[in-house]
Amino acid sequence: MNFKEALSYLDFVHERGTKLALENIQKIIDNLPVSIDRIRFIQVAGTNGKGSTSHYLTSILKEAGYRVGMFTSPHLQSLRERITINKEWISEQDFADALMKVKSVSEELVSSGKVDEPPTYFEHMLLVSLFYFQKKEVDFAVMEVGLGGRLDATSTLCPILTIITSISFDHTKTLGKSLALIAAEKAGIIKKGVPVVSSCRTNTVANRTIRRIAEEKSAPFFNTFDKNNRITFNRVSDFYDSSYCTDKREYRFRVFMNGNHQVSNAATSIKAIEALETAGIDIPLPAIISGIEKNQVPGRIETFNIRSGIILDGGHNEESIKALSDYLKEKGKKGLTLIFGVLRDKKYRKMIRYLEPFVEHIIITEPVSPRALPAEKLVRAFPERHISIQKNLGSALEEAFKFNREILITGSLYLAGEMRTLVTGGVNDGS
Repeated sequence: MNFKEALSYLDFVHERGTKLALENIQKIIDNLPVSIDRIRFIQVAGTNGKGSTSHYLTSILKEAGYRVGMFTSPHLQSLRERITINKEWISEQDFADALMKVKSVSEELVSSGKVDEPPTYFEHMLLVSLFYFQKKEVDFAVMEVGLGGRLDATSTLCPILTIITSISFDHTKTLGKSLALIAAEKAGIIKKGVPVVSSCRTNTVANRTIRRIAEEKSAPFFNTFDKNNRITFNRVSDFYDSSYCTDKREYRFRVFMNGNHQVSNAATSIKAIEALETAGIDIPLPAIISGIEKNQVPGRIETFNIRSGIILDGGHNEESIKALSDYLKEKGKKGLTLIFGVLRDKKYRKMIRYLEPFVEHIIITEPVSPRALPAEKLVRAFPERHISIQKNLGSALEEAFKFNREILITGSLYLAGEMRTLVTGGVNDGS
């Protein structure tokens, strides 16, 4: 199997749909012909910030001299982004080789009756990561939850630490219509006796729910933010001069990612390191500072100096768009040309309200996804002003350039990924 054949096979798998359940994938992992017991897994869940926090933590551990696997989803431009070691994407051949093993093992288990059905698309990707991380002998593997937590395939693993970032309303049809229900689903990653870090604010129902479940499972609990753990920061040129004071020490560092919410994500990674220290894993302070300062994640309020400038962000729900609007306000942005598209299950009217004060011209488009909201329906959510519809993403970008104003692209991670390929001429392997 080569990489092109691997993509074709995954397209076939994707058409079979998804399923949130653990029994089948647990049986497959239990029957893998390789041992993953020596890998120290760290599982990261949450509504927003889980991807950036995973990157910060990976960057810190890498700076400390460890070999660090990272499994994330979805991807921006290539599914190879989902599986990395020390921030380097899995190669096309390594991906194809690992997928071939997953396919062979799962088919054998199904034919022998040991498992009921082949793995889903997401489960295939998880299994590929496990084969690859085992082959490359990683020390740690930071595993980002795909959806929810309790029934996510990553919850079949035995982590040494779990992290739950901020929680807000998203995927409510699957996870529940209240923050307490959503938090309980996310807290399903908590294992008996395994430390858990929560970056939810202490006075929220989400944090109270997570803490209660941690106590029920005798899991040591760490707040990122409370009366003994506080952050302060100031915007200085192109970075945030930051301080995070915990009940152990003060950390002074610079955050070079855009948006002050990234300071909170960095603080969560620090609190995770402190939790690891209680398990006897010592990370030197210089590695923590260096890891934070070197960390960058594509598609998170990313800027490009092309023509009049481009701001590209994968924000796709109310909380992430609010964080983007805070950044736009902080930078004094106004009169932007907005390219906007969303998936149909998002609260797009609330997202739009956060963006309206900063934009002048609006171009409505559609993310490349079967779940995309039709542009003709989305356009009705905007107040009357200069609005056009361009379903072709290349045409949308060309029209935006004509206004000769800074361009803002947001509303969907799928949209951000496709547009990033157009803007950079970068990787697009057809996945």
